[in-house]
Amino acid sequence: MQPYKKHFAVFVALVMVFSLLTPFSSVSKAAESFTETFDNWTQTGSSYLDGSFEGNNGVTWDYTGGRASTSIDGKGMMFRDAGSVLVSSEIDGGISSLSLDVKADFTTTNPRQLEVYINDVLVGTTPNVAAGSEKINYSLDDLDVEGPFVLQFKKVGSNSQLTVDNITWTSYDDPTKVSSVQSSVPAGQIAEGTEVAFSTSTADAEIFVSQNGGEYEAYIAPFTLTEDITFDVYASADGLDDSDVRTYEYSVVTEESIADVRNQEVGSIVSTTGTVSAVFNQGGANNIYMQNAGTGIVVRSTADVAPGDIISVYGELQDYNGLAQIAAEADSVVVTGQEEPPAPQQVPETGLSEALEGTLVTVSNVNIASSGSGNYYGTDEFGNEIVIRPATDMEIQTGRTYEVVNGVVGEFRGTYQLVPRSTDDIIFDTNQVRPVKADPAGGFVEEGGTVTLSTETEGASIYYTTDGSEPTEDSTLYEGGVTITENTDLKAVAVKDGMTASDVAEFSYVIQTDDIEIHDIQAAEHFSPYEGLSVPNVEGVVTYVVNGSSFYMQSLTPDDDPRTSEGILVYQRNHGLSEGDHVEVSGTVLEYYVEGYAERAETDLPVTQIESTNINEIASGLELPEPVVIGGENGIEVPTEVIDNDNFAQFDPEEDGIDFYESIEGMRVEVADGTASGPQKYGEIAVLPNKGDEVYTQAGGAIVKPDDFNPERVFIDVDDEDFVVKTGDELTTSAIGVMSYGFGKYKVLAGKGQLPEFTDGGLEPDSTTIEYKEDELTIASYNIENFSANVSNTSDEKAQRIADSFINDLGSPDIIALTEVQDTNGPTDDGTVSGEGSYQRLINDIIALGGPEYAYTEVIPEDKQDGGQPGGNIRNGFLYNPERVQLTEGEQGGANDAIDVVDGELTLNPGRIAPSEFPNTRKPVVAEFEFNGEEVIVVGTHLNSKGGDQPLFGQNQPPFLGSEAERVELATIINSFVQDVQSQTPDANIVVAGDMNDFEFSAPLEALKGEELTNLIDGVEKEERYTYNYEGNAQVLDHILVSNNLADQTVFDIVHINSDFMEVHGRASDHDPLLAQISFETEEPQPEKKVINLADFKQKKVNIFEDDVHIVAEKGMDADKIMVRGTNVSFEGEGLEDLEVNLHAKNAGAAYDFEGNEVKTVVVQHKNVEVINGAENIQKLELRGSAKKSGVMLYDTDGNEIELENEKPGKGKGKGKKAS
Repeated sequence: MQPYKKHFAVFVALVMVFSLLTPFSSVSKAAESFTETFDNWTQTGSSYLDGSFEGNNGVTWDYTGGRASTSIDGKGMMFRDAGSVLVSSEIDGGISSLSLDVKADFTTTNPRQLEVYINDVLVGTTPNVAAGSEKINYSLDDLDVEGPFVLQFKKVGSNSQLTVDNITWTSYDDPTKVSSVQSSVPAGQIAEGTEVAFSTSTADAEIFVSQNGGEYEAYIAPFTLTEDITFDVYASADGLDDSDVRTYEYSVVTEESIADVRNQEVGSIVSTTGTVSAVFNQGGANNIYMQNAGTGIVVRSTADVAPGDIISVYGELQDYNGLAQIAAEADSVVVTGQEEPPAPQQVPETGLSEALEGTLVTVSNVNIASSGSGNYYGTDEFGNEIVIRPATDMEIQTGRTYEVVNGVVGEFRGTYQLVPRSTDDIIFDTNQVRPVKADPAGGFVEEGGTVTLSTETEGASIYYTTDGSEPTEDSTLYEGGVTITENTDLKAVAVKDGMTASDVAEFSYVIQTDDIEIHDIQAAEHFSPYEGLSVPNVEGVVTYVVNGSSFYMQSLTPDDDPRTSEGILVYQRNHGLSEGDHVEVSGTVLEYYVEGYAERAETDLPVTQIESTNINEIASGLELPEPVVIGGENGIEVPTEVIDNDNFAQFDPEEDGIDFYESIEGMRVEVADGTASGPQKYGEIAVLPNKGDEVYTQAGGAIVKPDDFNPERVFIDVDDEDFVVKTGDELTTSAIGVMSYGFGKYKVLAGKGQLPEFTDGGLEPDSTTIEYKEDELTIASYNIENFSANVSNTSDEKAQRIADSFINDLGSPDIIALTEVQDTNGPTDDGTVSGEGSYQRLINDIIALGGPEYAYTEVIPEDKQDGGQPGGNIRNGFLYNPERVQLTEGEQGGANDAIDVVDGELTLNPGRIAPSEFPNTRKPVVAEFEFNGEEVIVVGTHLNSKGGDQPLFGQNQPPFLGSEAERVELATIINSFVQDVQSQTPDANIVVAGDMNDFEFSAPLEALKGEELTNLIDGVEKEERYTYNYEGNAQVLDHILVSNNLADQTVFDIVHINSDFMEVHGRASDHDPLLAQISFETEEPQPEKKVINLADFKQKKVNIFEDDVHIVAEKGMDADKIMVRGTNVSFEGEGLEDLEVNLHAKNAGAAYDFEGNEVKTVVVQHKNVEVINGAENIQKLELRGSAKKSGVMLYDTDGNEIELENEKPGKGKGKGKKAS
């Protein structure tokens, strides 16, 4: 693996600075004002994300938890979560005053404020902004901070939304001192040849410069930088104090070969030159493949270049799912010349590899075996497996061998891919004439339009037909343009002596006479057959206005095919339209990825859109089309089991959920009835309008199963993160909106339509059913979701809820395995790694609420090496009650110390399992405790997240589980540790607990369980089997596994207090906690019973005096009456139907068992007979003698107590105590 793949970096905006000429003379400069309007911020959608952007005044702003789609005056940035921040880069010129606009969003009355910091010093807090009020302008004067400064705005108060806009500051100069010297170029990495100029705003001041610590000299002219350099600068003027000395350190990025660039670490700023071999537009930018000296790389940029361009590139080296790329601004990609594009190099016998990534190659004798999800799978001439992923639609046939396939080499998550540039790169036979091309290549044409034909094979002749027949050399010879006067299927073939004729090419042309309807564009498929074509005058009524640039419209003349949608998205900046407007739209049909994560073009499905060139408004005020009704008495039903089972081969909305939603994409939809399948999150609610014949959760929600991920979940986007809904709440008022798609799923946009109303379903948080026992050990597992002692990150309310749940919901467990514990100051990234303050905060809150005084243990991680929230240093750890359990003696391990087992003893306590094998994720922590003389090893675990898995409703079916392989590997390592322990101590008591980030039936859990452990989840009733809710799918992510020797001695409970609820209901985390109770008392083995077969007796009456016997009664035996004097006696056999059994126990507490066969008569003759099990099988029961006074306890086979009715055991009266 190349070094550039060893580290990951957050993308930051790059600006290449070229020739910057700044006058070196000093000029008088009055105080200036600057305003950040957020107009340069490009984020869209309703998600709260982390990122950065370059603002209006050259200031770079970094933010956490910022959301777009909101404004005060133009664009603005919305924050929701307390602790979210907006931080500027260093700003020159000082600051004398500051003002900003703030406004509350949505409807809650919770407090919401911003703290304002200058150079990390709190200078003010905005007043609380009430929901529904106008914006507030908050200002601070007399700040008088000289020199460079940094602004920071931190969201405080509740997790309710607040928007900030128009941040304005005024510069400041000390009147007794020369203003600081400013540089025209920010310090840091710069391109070779950059000019740097210095200036001061103080009139008539003279600037002095020291280079690399040398003598100060008067500044005369800008410097052109060709090597690393450090400037110390100050300014002097008569009658004023000298300015402070400013230091500007520059690192010149020199141009390197592509090979050297690829060896840099991710995040490095690099510069290189190469020749363009291919350009693909994907996801709003270009993937530019360039190479030199046989080595290639991808440039990700909006720059406009073409194959053969020689380009110079300056940007940041990134790793995109394994593919090395340079992220560069458009002006950082400079065309310096042209030459022939690189010739493809032959792929060696070893196949595609890292060394070939980014280069243009040729592969011979490629046999295509199968295809799916946009990929073609086959083998090359050496038998190497190969994946071909065309960037555009190309006709590649499975079962065919292509003599040559050319393309550039890409990579996606460890798999190298060959990416052909066009159909010209796919050659079935090198001796075959290249295929015929047409311009235009089909589609709508005007009557009398001309089509030109061509082939790349020089000297070839083209013959064509226009009647649909196959062309031959007897057909019309192409000598010029072909005129199209009617709908035409043009077929053409190219021939040349000595070569095989080309394949027949076919192009269909339609003379547009009828209007094009929306259902024509949508068709019965996921991608429009009109994609890329211009369509004129498509008519519809505006049904939903997304924003000033986008709206949905729906046909007024629908067809009769329920598989084709009648709605479509339209993009037109400043359209100015409203619902009910009747319009004609002309433009180009596109498949557009509306919103989603960065990789959405490779994972998600697009929304069919018309990019408008003209809109003609015909009328306004039309009634909207009736919505498609889902749910309710007259609604259509959503498929309940299958999302997709044919890799999109067949469009089947009645069976495949993914096809069902596509068939109504863009249309008005009414969700008329249903049950909330999870709590509202991100302004979205998953609703079950109809249910299948399957198990749902005890709360009424959908539950994940191995073969069913519940396509019946309909998502309603209410665009309000304070909308209160929990699992099980019932929809009482319909939601009406349009069916759209975003972030990997279809959803009904209802935020600007008719919002739904719900009634409370009555669900209440659980508490454990496990009862405290003095001699039994309780162990809990709880993911407490980024918990720290930082109150800005973890509120007091959350901390107290978690503490209370330990006491009142979990019964104060003896040991608590915690996941997602952060360091003491949480996401503040200052090098703090200890979690002492975070644990102690929990301990103190538990004590304050009346719980026991816990102790904690952990292994302190290395800074920023365990993944999770940046700066938080997430880890696993334990709380334990020292009054009940003791941490056994041992040395506490360090972050990189691997625990081992030597002579049956742990080498560390606590210690980490193979920390070097868990890069950039949480390491398993092992601690050994002693309870009542028993040693118990507990492994706290948090496996890597499912973030790399593709969406259920994505373009790749079945979804690629990109994160699973790593979890399997990590789980196997943990299981190996368990094996090591058991190899030396076979009866060791081992518990593995934590957030495994996968399902109980998944490959990682099977690897973790192995043959050594039992997953307690497997014994839970299906409707209770979940710990997490993701998009309305209840699922198990958290597990407790025990060594097999403990399995039968352990009871287990999942305590549903979080996953079904919102914070307003008391939710403290996104995971439900688990609780296991272990008994170390083993039951005495029951003596093996002696078998007595009544067929061995030849008399009618038989007496049995022995205890602990099993009596067998065969059909046709001589005995018809027996007297039983012993105890602990069981019976079986068909002969019981004809037998009278008399019970006259000689000892008290006698118990008898008739489970399995009917018995004719049982006569109880003595009070020593206490219990009869299987009493429902007795046809007649008599109590005689002393038994009449004392009675007898009767239980059915399931252990339920039953009563005697008319000398016959009657129906059970519910669960009774089990007979001993």
